[in-house]
Amino acid sequence: MAAVLTIIRLWTTSFFCLAGLGIILNSCLTPAVSFAGVLLPEHHPVVSPPATDSVLATDTKSDKPIAYSSLFPPGKDVCFWIEDRIDDPLSLREYDDKHLLLLPLTTACVGLLAAGDEIGWPGYEAQGDHARSIGNLPEAEKAYATAAGLLDRTADKEVNQDLASLLNKLGTTRFKQHDFAGAEMIFRRALTIYTLTRGHHDLRVADTLDLVASALFEQQQGRALTGPLFYRAWVVREEMLGPDHPAVADSLHHVAASLYADNLSLAIPLLFRSKEIREKIFGHDHPLVANSLNAMARLYEVHNHRDLAIPLYQDALTIQENVFGPNASETMQARSSLDMAHRGKAHLHEQPEGRE
Repeated sequence: MAAVLTIIRLWTTSFFCLAGLGIILNSCLTPAVSFAGVLLPEHHPVVSPPATDSVLATDTKSDKPIAYSSLFPPGKDVCFWIEDRIDDPLSLREYDDKHLLLLPLTTACVGLLAAGDEIGWPGYEAQGDHARSIGNLPEAEKAYATAAGLLDRTADKEVNQDLASLLNKLGTTRFKQHDFAGAEMIFRRALTIYTLTRGHHDLRVADTLDLVASALFEQQQGRALTGPLFYRAWVVREEMLGPDHPAVADSLHHVAASLYADNLSLAIPLLFRSKEIREKIFGHDHPLVANSLNAMARLYEVHNHRDLAIPLYQDALTIQENVFGPNASETMQARSSLDMAHRGKAHLHEQPEGRE
């Protein structure tokens, strides 16, 4: 009898210890996420934008980090609950009282399919890759959602980088189908996983941050946040990849188009540097070079410098004709932009003197 009582006491003690350990592990897997400001290297030609503080003050609801919780009942959509929560208020000291770069607080559900695991998530991912390669985006979205749904039911879903990679693929298919709000929510979940597992100063975090900003840029209510987000991605990419990498050229383009669109003296040098990087890597006759030329031309035109815009539009048109042919949609769009600039210049000259 004494032996039985001893066994019961030992079993009870082990149960409560394991229960306590489970609580500790659960709390460790759901830390808060924040985006601390990153200073530019001293050699950079552009200083940290003063507009960042006003953007944070007007477009965020709190100075607290954001935390994600996944609510995934079997057979239903996945809902991402974004809440104000700081597990350790003292952890904010590492940011030296600087503003945390936050995304808007929100709650949303997305359709991650809870299909049976006939071929496993890698099989569904492969199906999605194939569908995307042949341009079947709806089928690719369905396959990626199924794969992500399977991984989202695993115990390590909050730190699973395979899930983060799948979420970025799923978000990209939604973005290409113009579901920008749906893409944003998926990218944000991937960003949370990568930030939690790899830290803030990481290329995958920077790439995903760029995706989040791209989705926000296409939504009128989120556009004000995109400049600082693109800016942070640029800083990480340039430090990790060097100044002449194609991803750095993309970031320069994005920062110019978002953060400095109202300031020609800052935007044009960034776009010109982006064009030079792309020319160095891909050659002059490349669509990305044409994109840089078009972006500079549009900015000049918006700021009523059509004489400067027209030669850039002409150069971009020549590239599109060389790459795609004279009747391609890209060429016709470039030709339309050039024609509109010429008409705008002629109309301006027809106005009475002293008027614009």
